[in-house]
Amino acid sequence: MFKVTSVNTLLVVVRMVFSIVTQKILAILIGAEGIAQVGNLKNVYSFFEQFSILGTSNGLVKYISEFKDNRDKLNDLFSTGMVFASIASLFSFLILFFWSTSVSNIIFGENNQFGYIFKILAFVVPFMGVNSILNALLNGVSAYKIYSKVTLATIIISFILIVFLTMKSNVEGTLLAIVLTPVIQLIMVILFFSKFYAQLIDVNKFSFNLSFKNGLLSYSIMSIVVILSINATDVAVRDLIEKKTSVQDAGYWTALTSISKTYMQFTAAIFPLYILPKYSTITSTHHFRKEVLTIYKLLLPFVVTGLVFIYLFRNLVIHLLYTNEFLEMANLFKWQLMGDFLKFIALVMAYQFLAKRQIWYFVFTELLSVILFYIFSVYFIKLYGTEGVVMAHFFRYIVYLLVVLYILRFNFIGKDRSL
Repeated sequence: MFKVTSVNTLLVVVRMVFSIVTQKILAILIGAEGIAQVGNLKNVYSFFEQFSILGTSNGLVKYISEFKDNRDKLNDLFSTGMVFASIASLFSFLILFFWSTSVSNIIFGENNQFGYIFKILAFVVPFMGVNSILNALLNGVSAYKIYSKVTLATIIISFILIVFLTMKSNVEGTLLAIVLTPVIQLIMVILFFSKFYAQLIDVNKFSFNLSFKNGLLSYSIMSIVVILSINATDVAVRDLIEKKTSVQDAGYWTALTSISKTYMQFTAAIFPLYILPKYSTITSTHHFRKEVLTIYKLLLPFVVTGLVFIYLFRNLVIHLLYTNEFLEMANLFKWQLMGDFLKFIALVMAYQFLAKRQIWYFVFTELLSVILFYIFSVYFIKLYGTEGVVMAHFFRYIVYLLVVLYILRFNFIGKDRSL
């Protein structure tokens, strides 16, 4: 875990540096309203990134970690993943290409000019699928260094594209850059890292193989429902803020969640790279308790220190990332940071649902979280404006944490049991 954390910390520092420059440029060139539009596209992108392999990312990581020394099994897994990616690409193309205008109107509102962005995305989804499978391979075999190199290259490519196209075409350039990044990423992976992947899988043995169909599908439909719900809720909440307060406030909230995602990256890679494979090998409640305690002991001091630091210097963070226009979001930090702290505490335990294929528990808790977020947002925004949305973020994770603790109560209380 120390190895993963060390590599990930360096990676996140690099990501944060590029993010600071990117966000600053976007804040200057497209303002709060443009950032809100970018946030909507990122939600669409995030959904199709997972849908591109039918939501089987966590399942692939789990099985790859189990069979990482068996090349025949890895070839079978790769083949099954590619079949899933082909099916997802076909469905995505039909929706995004032929209903591009309708999708654009739903995401960006009526009378916009962004329909062609979704037509382009229709052709990009297959690239997303292959990238997701290759990333799952790296996570499953714990190839931290290669994973870092691939991620670092993607960060740099994305940065160059976003800055160049935004300077040329304003908001449309930013949206186009986000959509095109997976294509450049896959080309880069093939050019520079194909030899490493060739050690794990043999592309020549690719076939219409569905031997892992049942195992992966147990992760699939439920994950898609969760991912769709999370991203649809973000779009709905952003629309709620626009209608109840202003488009600028929607941009401030989007900017805050962008900051949140950036600092949460310090811990995010721990979940697929370390926690999921580790929990998969644990066979008793005693070892599970011990592992959870170890994770908390190592990471909680850093998490708490980091969150306090961000809160104390939130105005400086806003100045670094954005412009004076965004200073109004300073009062939103408290609730967002407290909510993110509770989220981390809960996720460390909740990943047990994925590791042990307790998919219904995973789906139930995630859906509960997004539903509560929207309900609380509708209620609190009437009382506190945009601040009510980040209050909703905090209160939903109180409930989420309590529910996770209740479901896993026998993992922590009582005598040692088999898992």
